[in-house]
Amino acid sequence: MSGETGPMTYQQISTHKRVLFFDQIKAFMVALVIIVHVPAAFSGMGWHGVRIPIESADPFFPVAGGLLFSFCNSFFMCMLFLLSGYFVPRSVHNKGIKRYLKARILRLGVPFIIGLLLINNTSVLFGSLSPESPLAPLPWDDIPFNRVGVLWFLVVLFSFDLLYCAWIALRGNHFSVDTTVPTPQLRSWLASAIVLGILEVLMATQTELWAALIRSPLNGLGYQGIHIFSYTFLFFLGCKASHHHWLEQLNAHLVVRWFRFSVALVLCMATITLVLIFNGSIATEGNKLYGLTALLYPTVGWGMISYLLLWFQRNEHRCGRWLATAGVDSYGAYIIHPLVLVMVLWAIGFFGLNHWLVALATSALGVIISFGITNQTRRIPTVARIL
Repeated sequence: MSGETGPMTYQQISTHKRVLFFDQIKAFMVALVIIVHVPAAFSGMGWHGVRIPIESADPFFPVAGGLLFSFCNSFFMCMLFLLSGYFVPRSVHNKGIKRYLKARILRLGVPFIIGLLLINNTSVLFGSLSPESPLAPLPWDDIPFNRVGVLWFLVVLFSFDLLYCAWIALRGNHFSVDTTVPTPQLRSWLASAIVLGILEVLMATQTELWAALIRSPLNGLGYQGIHIFSYTFLFFLGCKASHHHWLEQLNAHLVVRWFRFSVALVLCMATITLVLIFNGSIATEGNKLYGLTALLYPTVGWGMISYLLLWFQRNEHRCGRWLATAGVDSYGAYIIHPLVLVMVLWAIGFFGLNHWLVALATSALGVIISFGITNQTRRIPTVARIL
């Protein structure tokens, strides 16, 4: 969205200032990822086998957790793919395709293997030993070890990297910045939101596919595969935007208007959800509500993404260097947070505390500990090169 907001000059966006707010956004997004995973421990199979019992007299708690996840999931992974794509073209240009892919294999492959074999499996093992774990009665062969879980992000991201490198191999490795090219106008963003919304609805109908993936080692893709077209669009939009610095040239007026519209949509959807739940008609109308939510996902997501980009650009000094440092640590925090949440839930979840208090405390401790552990381990030079 272009306009009269006074975009940054090339000199400004080429300095550390630009990196600062991008890192701050990454820290905020990963913190939200950790927080929205906490309510999973209070229902179904729990979080990696840890299930915290709650009072049946509080029907609003699972509803609040579901609404939080639905809202945040409309933008936080989309934002991470957008930012990931934004830095790919320059990196490929500087390193060349072979060196770039070797670096990506190291940076994505090593954490993936460690996360899959050590962190995820240890999480499931400890989770299965927790009180009232739904995994406890299962025979050893049926316990869901070797599941990708949150590591699905690394699998998809590397696939996008390969696609981009294949495209560059065909057309030539040329990278230049031309800030005179205007950002796409409002009509283009509306068209993309509508088209991707329709694709989300179509993907949502593939329930058997997603259920099969959830039962497979690729369980994370079963939960997130519905959004694959949106993630693809935003990753390659980020690649394109890096050539013109579109993310630094946002029209504040249009961004704020779209953000307000997104908030209004979220409030309307939350109201409809609550009415259906407390009227007892969610079982019959749930599929329609799910389809409507899928249709509106990109529209809500575009508003949140653009507003967060604008806000962090304008407030990067207020947020401080500490949040940018957390952004550098966010990759490692994302990888280790499943085990951190299991340990925190083990520590505070079974003493009869109010479930709201347990959820809030687990969210805060999970974020602090995940980022803290990563920050300390990155002091090791070998770890810092990977994370």
